[in-house]
Amino acid sequence: LIISNNSQDYSIESYIKIKDPRLILINQKEQSGVGIRFVLAKEFSSPYYICIDDDIFLHPAQLQWLYWNLRQSPEQTHGIYGAKIAPEKDPKNEWPFYHESNKTITIDILNGLFSFTREHLEEYFKLCSLLGITDHKSLMNGEDIILSFSGIKKPLIHDIGPIWECASASLPGVALHVTRPHFYEERWGIFSKLEKIKTLKN
Repeated sequence: LIISNNSQDYSIESYIKIKDPRLILINQKEQSGVGIRFVLAKEFSSPYYICIDDDIFLHPAQLQWLYWNLRQSPEQTHGIYGAKIAPEKDPKNEWPFYHESNKTITIDILNGLFSFTREHLEEYFKLCSLLGITDHKSLMNGEDIILSFSGIKKPLIHDIGPIWECASASLPGVALHVTRPHFYEERWGIFSKLEKIKTLKN
């Protein structure tokens, strides 16, 4: 279990007192973007990964279920939330997707939790290169979209029962989609480019 702390004002050891050889605590020396999760995954080699946003709290059995499904269907990435494209929406005027959760369906973009293989991770970095992204640690938007294109098939989300979320998950200053200027325009640009680069099976 790897916990990466992105705050230079607070040490993670002040909050987590557990000592276990399976637990790795990392205090980042400088501010990093959300893309650092995949840099860390590459550094700590494994055949399978689950990366979770810091405002989602799951029961061990839910994590086990996601891991089992990844093992059963490694040709696609897996998660619990997603965005599915809405053909009736105009991307020039609005974010042309709608949010999906609490169901088991194929989606276009994973959000919040990412269950993937080493092969997906390698493909993620290849796609970053094709997009011209080189500073992976500082990537602040779109890493979830890139990973969603890293399989052979479109991502799959699962109904895993009730999910605990942090109450501040959508507040300005906390949620990137509320705070970052042109957040959805950036995302649509990345998604559009990836659609031209790679076609995923349904």
